[in-house]
Amino acid sequence: MSKLNFLPLFMLIAILGCQNHQQHVQPETVEKPKKLGPFYGVVPSASPKLLAPELLASPATEYNGTFTPDGMEFFYTTDLPNNAYITFTRMNADSTWSEPRIAPFSGTYSDFDPLFSPDGNRLYFSSSRPKGDNENSKIWYVEREGKDWGSPVRVVLTGEDDNEYYSSLTHSGAIYFNIWSKGDIYKATPSDSTYTIETLPDIINQGRDKGDPFIDPNEEYLIYRGYDDTIGRGDLYITFNMDGEWIEPENLGTPINSDQHEMCPWVSPDGKLFVFASGRLEEPAPTKALDPIKNINSTYNSGQLNLYYMSADFIQEMKAKHIKG
Repeated sequence: MSKLNFLPLFMLIAILGCQNHQQHVQPETVEKPKKLGPFYGVVPSASPKLLAPELLASPATEYNGTFTPDGMEFFYTTDLPNNAYITFTRMNADSTWSEPRIAPFSGTYSDFDPLFSPDGNRLYFSSSRPKGDNENSKIWYVEREGKDWGSPVRVVLTGEDDNEYYSSLTHSGAIYFNIWSKGDIYKATPSDSTYTIETLPDIINQGRDKGDPFIDPNEEYLIYRGYDDTIGRGDLYITFNMDGEWIEPENLGTPINSDQHEMCPWVSPDGKLFVFASGRLEEPAPTKALDPIKNINSTYNSGQLNLYYMSADFIQEMKAKHIKG
């Protein structure tokens, strides 16, 4: 005789019910990581697309995306209500990519705006260390040491009261950055052990706040965030260096800019891939009961910044209009 016969009736019902439920619930299918290859295997497209949403997109705010020159690592900012962290993913030997982690030099202070030097040996970033909450932001860098990074080193540019952001470098070592409290973009030219600071011309800095400057390493063009005559909350603009002079900036227009917020431009070293952050809304993905919540995270965009990519061909197309025949 089965021992179940000696159990109280309510316990017998509960056990049988649980067994019945387990027979009908299908085990969750574990998806194998995709073999994406360098630069997440993306093919630059004519219109913006979410960058590796299965890895990067989440209910948090992501921006400031930058690849290493070889496309084997990707660094970006994860912004949370109480702090900001520099986060990274790395390509594995089998061409899959690792899950995002906080960078080894981040995680304690508020860190953001990662941008590589053209040779990839240094990663420059903005940080409010030793303070938090984005107060008193300065420019810092970490040096590549094999597969690891050295300790953060501060780059002394302006006064202690200025909040410096978004350090983009040229081949000559000049740093383009902005100070939000002043609403201007600056160029820092290395001179011995210091930097000579100059404000960019009024043709760029006139009007409302300018920031997030990405400088072409050869200083042929500058893409930045602005708020004058925008399509949405904030747009991306471009200006070209023609015969040693910056020309009138142009709004990048649609489909790059939207009715939301666009910011943090970056162009790959080969000039083919354009990455930026946007708060545009995407169509929600169809969902059903028992779907992995990660699938929902990867399509969640409502009001948050996410990372997008597209072809950078528009840059040379826009420049061609200004070249005299």
